[in-house]
Amino acid sequence: MSIEAAKQSLLQRIREFYGDNLLSVVFYGAHLKGGLDEIDVLVIIDEPYDPVKINRVADFIENIKEPVEEEYGHFIAFELYTREEAENFHSSFLDVAKAYEIAYDRDNYFQNLLREMLNPKKTIEYVKYISTIEYIPVEKEQREEK
Repeated sequence: MSIEAAKQSLLQRIREFYGDNLLSVVFYGAHLKGGLDEIDVLVIIDEPYDPVKINRVADFIENIKEPVEEEYGHFIAFELYTREEAENFHSSFLDVAKAYEIAYDRDNYFQNLLREMLNPKKTIEYVKYISTIEYIPVEKEQREEK
């Protein structure tokens, strides 16, 4: 079956499962360019309905990913974030920014988030944050003793 039909089924299942808690569904990756037969999808929900992330991931796999994979035969790679998680910088968003297709975006949430993440001033702040290491000078005598 076609990859487009699989994406429509995936979107429908995601919308039914998360309901009003859903913020964004974004398809991205090589399948948009006719490359791989794999569907990459980013899902952002507003609030965590379960405080344990692994439970939310397991729910997605059981209720959404596996049924669509079985029916359509396309592998689905996914990222699932809450609003709070999404608003922290994720290097995976850089992959999304290269080629994406917004399937659902309540109040332009993802578009605004991506615009902010790609703002050069914000991006450099994120890079500084994730690459910061503390430098502790060691006296020459201490180094020679070891």
